Amino acid sequence: MAFKLSLIYAFFPLVLLSCFFRTVFALNYASFSSGDGNFKLQWTYNNDKLIFNMTCKTTGWCAVGFTTTASGRNMQNYDIAVGGVVSNTPYLDDYWSTSTVTPSKDATQNLNLIKATEAGGYTTVDFDRDAMTGDNAKDVQFANNTQVWVVWAWHNSNDGNSALQKHSGKGVSSNKHNLIMEAMSTGIQPSTTTPVSSMSSVSSTGPPPTTKKSTSSSVESANGMFKLQWTYNNGKLIFNMTCKTTGWCAVGFTTSSDGRNMVNYDIAVGGVTSNTPYLDDYWSTTIGTPSKDPTQNLNLIKATEAGGHTNVEFERDAETGDDKDVQFKSNTEVWIAWALQSSVDGNAGLVKHSTTGVFPTKHNLIKEAGGTGPTPTTQNVASQAGPCVAVSAILALSAFVSSF
Repeated sequence: MAFKLSLIYAFFPLVLLSCFFRTVFALNYASFSSGDGNFKLQWTYNNDKLIFNMTCKTTGWCAVGFTTTASGRNMQNYDIAVGGVVSNTPYLDDYWSTSTVTPSKDATQNLNLIKATEAGGYTTVDFDRDAMTGDNAKDVQFANNTQVWVVWAWHNSNDGNSALQKHSGKGVSSNKHNLIMEAMSTGIQPSTTTPVSSMSSVSSTGPPPTTKKSTSSSVESANGMFKLQWTYNNGKLIFNMTCKTTGWCAVGFTTSSDGRNMVNYDIAVGGVTSNTPYLDDYWSTTIGTPSKDPTQNLNLIKATEAGGHTNVEFERDAETGDDKDVQFKSNTEVWIAWALQSSVDGNAGLVKHSTTGVFPTKHNLIKEAGGTGPTPTTQNVASQAGPCVAVSAILALSAFVSSF
């Protein structure tokens, strides 16, 4: 009996280790960089946690902050992480600010330091936090629809482990970001297999690697007025649409016979008005102004307007269960229709389009994005988990054997 138990417990760590590294390499990372190259942030979302990698061109402290305030400026309600390395010792602190004075440390520290490095004139800090910390007064609570301004700052030489000196440089993102949804739509693989619980400091030669886009597909109108890119991940379709307009931009999908006359169009209309992004879910059955879908099944990731172009990124479940949505399965083929208004935004109501079109062939969005269909059922997931499911089985078996 002792021999059997020893085999079980010897095998268990190997299986658990293989599960852990499989989990690490499955993570997707989104990325944001300042225009001057002095700051970069990468992040991912996994098991209700946001995991960050921030880099500043400094040997002092490096900081990132998030806020849901109207303009994202004047340090109003900033949830701030300040980290770095001093005397070969990494540090990380959780701050909260309400105005343009030195912020105070949050009484509840909800950040977990993974590692921090300083090399080649750069400071890099890896850390994680729960998306929803419960500290509503002094933490941003990240839900699937939470959009934040990303702010950053650094000091050229002073470290912030004992006290913060005023920053040497700072910045605020030009638009809001939905961290969770952006982490689902873009990705790179981690540059190391170091477990996330490690607190060791390792050498670095500069900023982290650039972001690599996940598999995607695209269509573009012949006149260059409209482009749609999309990818499929974990039961969700993630879209990036661009219109040559400063008004509203729209894409529609239909399984109708010829794809024309707005018959059963599932439509997304988005844009930016007064620096505020918007996105709405519509359904049409005939030519005319469509009606908003009573159930809004689109999630805005971000929208920007620049250089005469409007760009909107959003996602939706492939299968929403709504009879006023196209249900995307592995064999669903749709006509892709598009439209734009050259100058009027659609947040308050739609003005008739200036330009419109329908692509000449049907598209299978899931297969063209390299997907295989909706998320497998729980039973299928378990059957595909391989060694990871074996962990539970081994634990149960060992407990059973030990009872004798």
